[in-house]
Amino acid sequence: MSMPHEFLGVLPGLAWLAFFYATRHKRSQSFGNILRVFLTGCVVTVPAVIVERLTGAGITEGPAVHSALVSFLLIGPIEEFFKLLAVWLAVYRSQDFREPLDGIIYSLTAALGFSSVENIIFIAVIGPDAFWSRVLYATPAHLLFASMWGYSLGVARFQRQGELVTVGKGLLVASLLHGAYDAVVALYPHAARLSLLPLMAFMVWLMSRRVKEFRNTSPFLPIGDGAVIACPSCHAYALETEAACPRCGSPMPPMETDAPRYCGHCRAPLDPCRDTCPRCGTPVNLRSLCPPTSLPVER
Repeated sequence: MSMPHEFLGVLPGLAWLAFFYATRHKRSQSFGNILRVFLTGCVVTVPAVIVERLTGAGITEGPAVHSALVSFLLIGPIEEFFKLLAVWLAVYRSQDFREPLDGIIYSLTAALGFSSVENIIFIAVIGPDAFWSRVLYATPAHLLFASMWGYSLGVARFQRQGELVTVGKGLLVASLLHGAYDAVVALYPHAARLSLLPLMAFMVWLMSRRVKEFRNTSPFLPIGDGAVIACPSCHAYALETEAACPRCGSPMPPMETDAPRYCGHCRAPLDPCRDTCPRCGTPVNLRSLCPPTSLPVER
């Protein structure tokens, strides 16, 4: 098997990176973060494959009950957990995780990294004939599965309690959908291309609804009136007047005068010399942080 054939599966991921790089000036996520999440998604494929080998997870034709159990209890949870771990390790606690929609963007990026390595493995084992089935079905499916927990990450990152429960719910939904997909492939391998279409259409509809929800509603849950700062320990947003972080409980130290502060309602960066938020118009009072006006020079 020639190397070019094996690396055909990376093309969707490279296309995404190229698209993001070309349009990076229009987006809140930096290309560096996207690249880091993509590469982390590639790396976590290795331990995922090892765990699957050790547990005997694999799509094979066999008894229906066995195929269903392997799909729902092993393959789905293992692969979705490691994809989520890629985002968690690479960017979840970063201040560059700025709005809920970032959860979906980063989840898709990690899924593309994961599926790129998986595509290489499948094409190397099966041959170039596996390219189209991987690109047209498996890769989009990985993106749709990941968007389920990506949505939950976007919600959990900006809520003040129940973070792990919210993420766990999204991971469970993704694992069930992933298991359903693999079960169909195992039970109906020759008719999978048709039998998978309703499931994939449902996931597209569900992901579209969640993206629309993030775009049409305020991207942040209001924390309260006043300036918001990022916790030095976990980077969660908290009111500057709070003594401890509401998420991790760490003491909130006094912030430097020039430290970034954000609106408690919309998270827009605040200008200390303005009495209102530049985005939503909420009144703020940071005049004490405004640099003094330069005195006119006498002539």
